[in-house]
Amino acid sequence: MDLQTVNANVSRVPFFRFLNFEVQSLDNLHAEAEMTFESRHIGNPVMEHYHGGIIASFMEATAAIAVHPDFADVPAKPINLTVDYLRPGLKGPLYARADVTRKGKRIASLSVITWQIEREKPIAEGLYHFLLV
Repeated sequence: MDLQTVNANVSRVPFFRFLNFEVQSLDNLHAEAEMTFESRHIGNPVMEHYHGGIIASFMEATAAIAVHPDFADVPAKPINLTVDYLRPGLKGPLYARADVTRKGKRIASLSVITWQIEREKPIAEGLYHFLLV
């Protein structure tokens, strides 16, 4: 599936529009996306840091697209997730990469990282599991 089609599908989902992200690369084992910083993403108004829920949601969206890029038909359903927050997400763009670690007939497992300037300094890391129906 090409990026233009995937991003067109992303723009049809109201919560994905709220997050305001775009898929940058995609193949059958990974997806990378970039989210533009918006004032509505702020969790700490004094420091202007991303809200943890926004970060986790962006990671989940990227993982869902990696495991099932044609989500317009039947989306993958998250059944479990674990997110480790490693440092604050500062004002600015946020990047995510989701890697499929295992994909069976019914369940898929993915690892996801987010970063800002340097990929080697992640903001958060997560493990996501999806039910494929």
